[in-house]
Amino acid sequence: MKKHFQTIWIIGASSGIGAALARKLHENPTSSAQKIIISARNSDKLDELAAEMPGLTPVPVDITDTNAVNGAIAKVEKQFGLPDLVVLAAGIYSPMKLSAFSAATIRSHVDTNYMGIVNCLEPLLNKMRARKSGEIAVMASVAGYRGLPNAAAYGPTKAALINLCESLHTELSGSGVLLRVINPGFVNTRLTDKNDFEMPYLLEPEQAADYIYRGLCGSDKFEIAFPPPFVRQLKLTQILPYPIFFKLMRKLL
Repeated sequence: MKKHFQTIWIIGASSGIGAALARKLHENPTSSAQKIIISARNSDKLDELAAEMPGLTPVPVDITDTNAVNGAIAKVEKQFGLPDLVVLAAGIYSPMKLSAFSAATIRSHVDTNYMGIVNCLEPLLNKMRARKSGEIAVMASVAGYRGLPNAAAYGPTKAALINLCESLHTELSGSGVLLRVINPGFVNTRLTDKNDFEMPYLLEPEQAADYIYRGLCGSDKFEIAFPPPFVRQLKLTQILPYPIFFKLMRKLL
């Protein structure tokens, strides 16, 4: 299977995985008429990417602001029509140890990583369902599989996204709209630069973009998760009894 998308919108494309995916799609178009829209809060970064890759259209948006999201969707629709594929890759990350437990830190992650994605999903799903076609891929994380040390702010938002996508995927059956989840492992970005621990199977953004590109264009599978060895190990922890799981997690402290 090789899918052909004419209009692709990547939200969260100013850096990291989102920017690498935009570059991958620009260098390997899925169709001769392909158009790519890139969005994020940082308009300067978007402009730099658009200058580097002519043909990309920057549309700045803050996904925590519902009015801004609706305005961005209206702008994209007016210029390009409703996209065939939307990748919701925007998010923030801060490691949070127990000694720094903070409601404010958790709230900021929920506002961006969860509610920000929800703010995008509501109008996009309504419009795609009315059209009876379209694909949306939500960037979650393998950190959402189980509760990991130092991830009390980030991990729960990704677990919530996985759960949300599972729920909606079932209800969207037969609608013509495909909702998928992307679960990366550790990827070398400005966000993971904050970590002070060894990150197993660390990938470069370009490697992550390769996995996502193949998953988006080559199948309809619900989950795009990578790298495979790390995914298998973390999925195994999902079936471990709590005493064994917590014993393993204490070794990470």
